[in-house]
Order: sequence, then C-alpha cells, then structure tokens
Amino acid sequence: MNIYIYGSDPFRNKIHEIMDHGNIRIKIGDGEIIDVYDLQKIKNHIANNSEQIFLIDQSKIITDDLLSRYLKFLKPKNGIHKRYLDEHGLGDISIREYDDLILYIDKRLEAIENAKPKALEITTIDDMLEDDTLEALTEV
Repeated sequence: MNIYIYGSDPFRNKIHEIMDHGNIRIKIGDGEIIDVYDLQKIKNHIANNSEQIFLIDQSKIITDDLLSRYLKFLKPKNGIHKRYLDEHGLGDISIREYDDLILYIDKRLEAIENAKPKALEITTIDDMLEDDTLEALTEV
C-alpha cells in the first residue's frame, strides 16, 4: 500500500509530521509514502492505482461551481478537478482535522488487510485428501 501526497509544501510537511507521529511508515510495511509534485503524475497514479491512499491538499482541488466558472483566477495552479477524483472513486472523503488522518489511514490499511485472501489451513491428512493436496504433493 502506497500513500501519495499532493499539495503545497506546508501541507506535505504537516502530513509527514502526522505520519511520523502516528507510526504510519511502520504500518504500511512494504509500501511507501510518495510526494507528488506534478499534476500529470498524480493523475496517472490515480488512474492506475485508485485503490492506494491519496492525500490531496484541499486548496489543489478545483470544484465546478458557478463562482469558479466565472472567476477563473480563483482556480489553483496545478489543481485537480473534483470531477476527476469522483470518477476514480476518490472524491467522497474529506478530512477536516489532521488528527482524523491517522484514523482514516488505519481503517484503510485494516480494510485492505481484511480483503486479502487467507491461506488455507490444513489440520489433518483427511483434510489434505479431501482437498487433493496430498495427491498434488506426491505428483511433484
């Protein structure tokens, strides 16, 4: 599981501070925390890996409301459209407080861990015969 961070420098610094405080780097195991600085790169990551965790600065999200259509100077530079996030299943989560971020990441990691298939437990030779596991072992 990778965590992608896209936003301003103060936003990224605060996120890294929170992740260090919540031991998130340890919890993600083989995953990485990746800072993304380019709009096209974050779009590519979202398109190819929408099941990963994306932390996007609210100031970088462009909403399609009446005000932003007429006052184009209000749109952030290198902003990503909320519609694009919605299309990839990422637009439904907004965290108002940084403390909630650790809880959100923990729940996502737990959900992913629970979704992984569990190894079959074989306790007796009868179970092995039932599953044809013993036959498969003798064929090798």
